[in-house]
Amino acid sequence: MSEEYLALIPAAGIGSRAQLKTAKQFSKIGDKTIIEYSMDLFLRDDNCKSICVATNEDNDVWTNMPISNHEKVISCFGGLTRMASVLAGLELLIDKEDKSSLVVIHDAARPCLQKDDFNSLMEYADEEIKEEGQGAFLAYQPNESTSLCKKEFISETLDRSKVWLAATPQVFILEDVFNALTEAVAKDITFSDEVSAVFSHFKSEIKPISSSRMNLKVTKKEDIDVATLYLKLLGRF
Repeated sequence: MSEEYLALIPAAGIGSRAQLKTAKQFSKIGDKTIIEYSMDLFLRDDNCKSICVATNEDNDVWTNMPISNHEKVISCFGGLTRMASVLAGLELLIDKEDKSSLVVIHDAARPCLQKDDFNSLMEYADEEIKEEGQGAFLAYQPNESTSLCKKEFISETLDRSKVWLAATPQVFILEDVFNALTEAVAKDITFSDEVSAVFSHFKSEIKPISSSRMNLKVTKKEDIDVATLYLKLLGRF
């Protein structure tokens, strides 16, 4: 990788589905919180110029963590939804940085990102994300048969070779993803991720980059056990 980039970590969620006492991104695996594992690659990458973390205004866990004072890290308050938190982070970055910069958006609760997968994503981004609305994201394809249901019953079986399950990081030109989310808010449209928002706004080319299935998002309590196993296998815990 050669180009500098910005990173954005939406971390304002309360993690209600995980049924934990603390938000999942601040739960510990060994001596480190999940968000620290999720940020580790960016902190160590010289090409990462700045990391914006959007946190919950009512949660002081982040501000008490040493990592929040790292020279690369800037913080802001997020919102009630992922989209609101990402937009808050983008607003801070777009005021401070070049609008044509690449911004890498990564889940705070996705701790097992591998360097090789990230390198593949950024090699594509450096070479191909040049035009308005273009982007790329890590993803993997389902092994299982995949069906659509209508009224609780199967209505269509999909060709799984054409299905990609979106993960993060997701990378775009800073101004493009900012404009896409700003328009979504103005139209009162909610998107679950930035790929959906940017594609809806620009109808442009966004490329899935195949990644390891270890790049899971911790959503439920049992996912922490899986993430712990993966981190051990990766030699990070």
